[in-house]
Amino acid sequence: MTSRFAVPFIFVGWSVVSAAAQAAGCSDATKTSATAPCETTDQFHFSLAMGAGFRSNPLHGGHNMPLWLMPDLAYYGQHWFFDNGTLGYSWVLSPEVTLSLVSRFNEEQGYFRRASFSNVFTSQRIADDGLAGPVQNNEISESVRVVDIGQVSKRPWALDGGLQLDWQKAQWQVRANWWHDVSNEYQGSHAKVSVAYHLSHVTGDWGFSSALAWKSARLLDTYYGISFDDGGSPDVASAGFQPEVGVHWSYELDKNWALLSLFRYRWLNIDLKNAEDPSVDTQQSPLLAETFVRSWFIGVSYRFY
Repeated sequence: MTSRFAVPFIFVGWSVVSAAAQAAGCSDATKTSATAPCETTDQFHFSLAMGAGFRSNPLHGGHNMPLWLMPDLAYYGQHWFFDNGTLGYSWVLSPEVTLSLVSRFNEEQGYFRRASFSNVFTSQRIADDGLAGPVQNNEISESVRVVDIGQVSKRPWALDGGLQLDWQKAQWQVRANWWHDVSNEYQGSHAKVSVAYHLSHVTGDWGFSSALAWKSARLLDTYYGISFDDGGSPDVASAGFQPEVGVHWSYELDKNWALLSLFRYRWLNIDLKNAEDPSVDTQQSPLLAETFVRSWFIGVSYRFY
């Protein structure tokens, strides 16, 4: 199995498979070091990254997520695959294009609860503070409305299902995802288009990525809106776009050990409108202490399978 590189739509472990685009296997021509990595079929992969880093929590009262131990777990069969929390079934449309049916737990609840299943493949829960810092505690102007996550009602976990289209050519990969809430918890949808470029160099394997996500009003309102149940005047969210960029580096020491580092930065766009008085100006969700999520990690990885 060749080395794998991180792309922005999944930030787990030290590296991420280019998922369904490789689910059906690779031709001999695509297995060279000059091309993007690929997954062969009927293979199980498990590695564990160890090091230092964190994923920030943008919510008032939210704990940053330490990234000290991170699992990377994947299995690819002829059609079925499991990749770090994503379960899918794929069809090869052409040597470069793969279409998949996919499902996974929605990640939004992970900002409200450390013990959310959506955080399993982001990091293991190790400590409440330490390198990552305890909680968000930014200085806020008294004129700005602030709502702590401890003041709002419980946000639901949700299971998403949808379609994934992968195109891969040499070092480039483009992915388009559409997800919908099949658990009927937030009754909305979201989509993402991602572009990743992989470069093999004497200094190591480099991955550069960018993405643009769209999230529906129902999704954002369920998690970041304010309702009567939250003890305040109701504010409803509007649909929004969230761009992000990422970079990943790894250097293989031998067939099992590798050095690695990665960084991701996502801009948030979560605006609310007053449900009782539409004339009130749109404002940022009072749950947000920051309008971005940043993640970084540096350490080593050991591949077991």
